[in-house]
Amino acid sequence: MSNKKDKEFRKLSIDSFFNFEADHIRIAHNQVKLIHNSGDIPASGNQFEISIREFFKRKLPEKYYISNGHIIDNELNTSPQLDLIIADNFKTPILYKTLDESEYLTYESIYSYAEIKSSWNKKYIDEFITTRSRIDNFLKRKEVSPNFFDTGGKGIELDIRTTNYDLKNPLFSFMFFGNSDSFNFKHIVEQYENTNWKFLPNLICFFDKGLIVNINKKDLDDGIFKINLYPQFIEDKENNEWVLLNYEKERSSLGTLYYIILEHLNTCILGYPNMLEYMQKIFEIKTDSIDFLKDHSL
Repeated sequence: MSNKKDKEFRKLSIDSFFNFEADHIRIAHNQVKLIHNSGDIPASGNQFEISIREFFKRKLPEKYYISNGHIIDNELNTSPQLDLIIADNFKTPILYKTLDESEYLTYESIYSYAEIKSSWNKKYIDEFITTRSRIDNFLKRKEVSPNFFDTGGKGIELDIRTTNYDLKNPLFSFMFFGNSDSFNFKHIVEQYENTNWKFLPNLICFFDKGLIVNINKKDLDDGIFKINLYPQFIEDKENNEWVLLNYEKERSSLGTLYYIILEHLNTCILGYPNMLEYMQKIFEIKTDSIDFLKDHSL
């Protein structure tokens, strides 16, 4: 009887569940090489990006909208084209979709975005930092208070904080690379030492190597492994460091990325896009363009 119970309650190897998705992405990455060698370089990059977006579309609940496109705020400030955007599907994420399928998504409905590359090149980290800093400087959205409590509707404001962070709607950004053969730590040391952490990717996922994440060093010395989901909020940088989680299996890199993203989605509370404010800016409604009906009465 005890043997039967042991079999019924055996430990499940959940990481193996990501084999199928990892295989699919690996096939797409192999196709990139073939398309690239044929001379169609833009198409080769698109093929790999599509495979990553399809992964998140399959794995995440219907609540989330997966896209590539532009983030736009209610002043109509617009980000560059982004390879992957994760938005709230129930909060009017798409402001406008062009005939060529380019999508413009409201900033208030964005959980996360990522840059996806088939292989590592050190210039990509510089480009990412530039984009991230420009989004932070030029795009604005109302911060959700740390005292806010989501009730499934508009929510309520409490007299106590419900998070240790300064806001409940942080933007999570990351990078995804299919191949890291040319990666060297020397490529990023300067950037990570001299760049404000809020402009760095929250993590970098090397599909074939592992993930670069921020951890609490003091906890690690005590035998506790803790990933800092939002390094941008860390003030005590002395006790927190960037590390590479080494993995031998691609499925482990993919699975770890997925669960980190899930944690962000589960804890991030977004605001609501005010469509009337967007409308006013889009159609340039001004006081001097308004006619009062009573002024035309007989």
